[in-house]
Amino acid sequence: MKISTWQLFWMFTTLEISMSIWLTISPTIEIARQDAWISLAVAGLIGVAVTFICIRVSQRHSALTLVEFAQKLFGKWIGKLIGALYILMWFSVCSDILRIFSLFVKQYLFHETPIWIIAALMVAAMVYVNYAGSVEAIARISELMGPLLLIGIFITFGLNITNLHPALLFPVFADTGAMPIIRGSFVNASFLGESMMIMMLTPFIANSQKMLKPVLLAICIPSVIAVIAAIMIIATFGTNVGSTLVFPYFSMVRFINYLDFIQNMDVWVMFVWIFCVFVKLAIYLFINSYGTAQLLGIKNWKVMIFISAIVIYVISLVPANIVGMLDYANYVWIIYVFPIFIVGLPIVLLLVSLLRGRQTARA
Repeated sequence: MKISTWQLFWMFTTLEISMSIWLTISPTIEIARQDAWISLAVAGLIGVAVTFICIRVSQRHSALTLVEFAQKLFGKWIGKLIGALYILMWFSVCSDILRIFSLFVKQYLFHETPIWIIAALMVAAMVYVNYAGSVEAIARISELMGPLLLIGIFITFGLNITNLHPALLFPVFADTGAMPIIRGSFVNASFLGESMMIMMLTPFIANSQKMLKPVLLAICIPSVIAVIAAIMIIATFGTNVGSTLVFPYFSMVRFINYLDFIQNMDVWVMFVWIFCVFVKLAIYLFINSYGTAQLLGIKNWKVMIFISAIVIYVISLVPANIVGMLDYANYVWIIYVFPIFIVGLPIVLLLVSLLRGRQTARA
C-alpha cells in the first residue's frame, strides 16, 4: 500500500475543502460578522502551523504510525493510551461527518428517504473501497474528484459575481475588533487541523521526506477558497442571513440564475461534494480500522473494517438531527478536540521526539 505525494496532495485538498466551505463559514460569520474572511485567513495560518508540526513528527518516525511511535516515545501503556484516544476521537468525528452527510442528502435530495438508508449506502461504499483497494484506491479517487471539485467551485464563484453587493463587506475590522476575529478563526482552523491524520498515513507514502510542500499546499488552497467563499456569501446574503444558513455555500449556488438558462448548479456541486465526502469518510474508516488493529495486535487489519464500519454507522444515528450535529462541532470538536488532539498532543509528541532523539526512518 503506497501512495505518491501528488496523490497525498489531492487527498488532503479534497477532504479539507469538502467540509470547510460547507460547515465553517456560517459559525465564523456569526462570530466575526463581515470580518469573517479575515478570521478564515487567520485560520489558514493556524492550520499551516499545526500541519507543519504533525508532518515533522511524522517524518521523524516515517516507518511507523501514530499508534506505534507513541509507544516508542512514551512506553507501551501511555503510548497505547494516546493512540486509543486518537482512535476514539476519529471514530466520533467520522460518525458525525456521516450524520451531516445523511442529513444534507435527505434535506436536499431524498426528503422521504430514512436517514439510516442513506447512511447505510455510504458505509457500504466505504467498506468496499477499503477492503478492495485500501488507501491506494482512496488516493486514486481523490486524484479524479479533487480537480473536479476545484473547477466546480471556481465556476460557481464566477457565476455568482452578478449577485454580489460589496457594500455588505464594510466596515472592515471597525465593528468587530481583534478578539472576535481570532475566536472566529478557531472554527475553520479546527477543521483544517484534520491534517493530523498524516500521523497515521506516513508509512503508506512512497517518499514521505518530500511530503511537506504538497501537504502544506493542500492546506493553503482550501484556506484561500474558504476566504473567497466567505466574501461571496457575505456580499450575497449579508451577515444576518449568512450566519443563520446551515449550508451557506450551497445556498449561494442555488441562488445562481442567468436568464433562466444557467441555473440548478447545485446538482453538479452536490454530485462532486458527495464523492469528496466519500473520500473523507473512507480515509477515516481506513485510519480507524488500521489503528484499532494495531492497538489490539490484530495482524489482518481488514477484519476491523467491518467492525469499525458498524460502530461508525450506529453512532452516526444517535442523535440524527442538525442540533446534535452543531452541538458536536461547538461543544466537543472546537473546545476539546482542537486544543488537545490537534494542537497540544502533536506539539508534545514532537518535543519528546526531539528531546529523546528518537527517530525511526524508513529503511
